[in-house]
Amino acid sequence: MPSVTRIDVLSAELPFRFSFGHALAARRSTTNVYVRMTLSDGSVGFGEGVPRGYVTGETPDGALAALQQRYAPALLGRELADPGEIAEQLAAIADDEAEQLSPGAFCALELACLDAAGRSLGLPVGAWLWPRGDDAVTYDAVLPFMPLGALAAATALARAAGLRRLKLKVGRDLRADLRALEVVRRVAGPDADVRVDANCAWTRDEALAALASMRRHRISAVEQPVAREDLAGLRLVTAHTPEIVIADESACTPADAELLARTRGCDALNIRVSKCGGLLRSLRVARIAREAGMDCVVGAQVGESGILSAAGRHLAASIAPRYVEGSPGPLLLKGDIVGERVLPGSGGRAAVYGGPGLGVTVDEASLRRHGRVHATLTPSYQKVS
Repeated sequence: MPSVTRIDVLSAELPFRFSFGHALAARRSTTNVYVRMTLSDGSVGFGEGVPRGYVTGETPDGALAALQQRYAPALLGRELADPGEIAEQLAAIADDEAEQLSPGAFCALELACLDAAGRSLGLPVGAWLWPRGDDAVTYDAVLPFMPLGALAAATALARAAGLRRLKLKVGRDLRADLRALEVVRRVAGPDADVRVDANCAWTRDEALAALASMRRHRISAVEQPVAREDLAGLRLVTAHTPEIVIADESACTPADAELLARTRGCDALNIRVSKCGGLLRSLRVARIAREAGMDCVVGAQVGESGILSAAGRHLAASIAPRYVEGSPGPLLLKGDIVGERVLPGSGGRAAVYGGPGLGVTVDEASLRRHGRVHATLTPSYQKVS
C-alpha cells in the first residue's frame, strides 16, 4: 500500500495581464501556496490554495506556516489505499483544527493528497464527490471594475464567445454602477442573465436602494450585498428582494452554511474550493445547501492556476450549480503552471478533466520559476530544505 513519503511546500507569485478590481481589493498578481506530495510508489500529486486575508483572514505566510507545522506532518507516513479512509483521514485533520482552519493551506494539502492518491489508485478526484450528471461544465463571464469602454468591449467579447451569463462587480459608487450595468445590459442583450456582486460594499439600506435602482436592468441575482458579519442585514435583504441573494464572504465554512440555511439568510451559497478549505469541505457546504433547498454557485478565487481550476470543474460537474465561475487561464494569467487548456470554449463549455487525480499536468519548471520551495518534509518530520 502506498504511503506519503515526501511533501514539498511551495509558494508562487502569478502576474496578471491586467488589474482585477472589486469592492474589496484590486490586484495585478496573486501569491498562491502549493503542495507537491510524493507517495512510496512514485505517484506525485499537486495542490493549490489562494489565501485571501479580506475573505478568511488567512495570509500567504500564515498558510505556509500552517502547512509546515500542522497539516503536512499529519499526513507524512500515512498509507493511502482505501478511498473512504483517505477522506476520513483528511476530515480528521481538518476537524482537529476546525476553529482555526487555514483554508487555503488545507485546500493545497487536500488537493495534493487526492491528486496523488487518484493517480496511484487510477481514480479521478470525482470519485470522492457526488456522481456526475454531465461530462462538461458551462462557465459564466465575470466582469471586474474597468472603464466603460473596456467594459463594453469585454461584454462584447463574452457575447461573441456565446457566454450568456455575466456577473458584474459593483459597489464603488451607485451612479457608476448603474452606468456600468446599463452598458453590460445593452451590449449583452435582453436575453442575457446578468447578476451583480457587491463584495460586502453596502449597508442593508444601501443594498435595498441600490437594488431598487438596478432592477430596471433586470438583474437576476445579487452576491454578498452587505458586510460578511452582517447576517441580520443579509436576511433582511433576502426577505425584501425578489432577486436571488447569494452569500459568499458570509459563507466560508460548513458552520456558516448551516447558520445561513437555518435562518434563511440567503437564497444561494457561493462555494469556492480554496475559500472553503478543499473539495471535501466544499461538498459539505453543497450538501447543506441542497438539504435546505438553496442554490449553489461554484466560484473561484481571483488568480487561481489550472490546479484549482481543475478542482472547481470537478466540483461543478458533481453538484450541478446554478452558476459557475473561474478557469480564465491565459485571459487573466500571464502564465499558467499546467499544460492543459483551462479556458472554456464556445458558449462557456469546458470538458471535465478525465484520467486519474485532478487530470491536469503541472509544469514543475514553471511552478519553480514563479516561486520557490519553502520546505521539504519527510516522515521523520524533519525539514529537508
